[in-house]
Amino acid sequence: MDPLSDVLHLLDARSYVTIGQRAGANWSIRYDGFAGMKFLALRKGALWFRLETENTWHKLAPGDGVILTRFAPFLLATDPTLTSVPLPDVDYVIVDGIADLGGDDSIILSGKMEVDQIASGWFLDVLPDVIFIDHGSDSSSVLNWLMDSLHKEIQHQRPGGVLAGNHLMQLIMIEGIRCWLTSEEAGSSGWIAALKDTRILRALGAIHSDPSRNWQLSELAAIAGMSRTGFARLFIKSTGTTAIHYLTQWKMRMASRSLRLSNEPIKHLAYSLGYASESTFSTVFKRLYGVSPTAHRLSYRQDPSTQFEADSLSRGLRNIHSGFC
Repeated sequence: MDPLSDVLHLLDARSYVTIGQRAGANWSIRYDGFAGMKFLALRKGALWFRLETENTWHKLAPGDGVILTRFAPFLLATDPTLTSVPLPDVDYVIVDGIADLGGDDSIILSGKMEVDQIASGWFLDVLPDVIFIDHGSDSSSVLNWLMDSLHKEIQHQRPGGVLAGNHLMQLIMIEGIRCWLTSEEAGSSGWIAALKDTRILRALGAIHSDPSRNWQLSELAAIAGMSRTGFARLFIKSTGTTAIHYLTQWKMRMASRSLRLSNEPIKHLAYSLGYASESTFSTVFKRLYGVSPTAHRLSYRQDPSTQFEADSLSRGLRNIHSGFC
């Protein structure tokens, strides 16, 4: 996989919920935040959106999309001057997978999914709280098609719907993030800059394709087509860290994911990541995570707040009527 695919894989989406909202005129609703990622697609009408923590309203037209990358309560309204009502106080009925509030002036499709915050938090940190997808953008038609397909999977609950829905939600997330990465808003600093520079991208690709190898700076510089000194400076400027430290961090992120999601013996994991001994691997892991690999594995499995339920995908299907947006 390419570096961005590798990083997105760490998000490890485990469950999704999708539903929609149909409503009339003159309303304003406050929606609770969600600990994962959320996507809204306006299919009909004109609405206003803003985060609860901000004062600026954004007008949404049909075909526009909104991706919330982290927990953030928000408001949707037909008129930004109206007083918002908390979602739990809103009366609605579910009709064909849509929360019907009465009226047909606007239709929104909404999807949300849980992600592995431990493994992917460092990547999510470089993303804005909200990514807006304009209806005139290249990604808008793709995202709306994906969201419509996902809604149909949930609405009809056909065989294979759970797996299909999970993949669709991941495609929605990937397309939205790719759209933002290529926009001017993404800027050219930090990890984002690394994805935009083909020289650094080639070096990252080498690291990600063979993380067990103890790469030398000169080898990575050669892959990037640069001098050793020039590559070292550019890598630090692009990622905020050295190439060798990035390699170590990537190995430890893979180790963390494996420790939490598998029963692979620590010794085998250490060898698979290029460490000659379990003790050396454990020392490096503890330096980055503050605890030993064994403690990391145990704490994750003993604390329900840091893990996903085994049947989370099915739970997502069963609970589509528990709320919307």
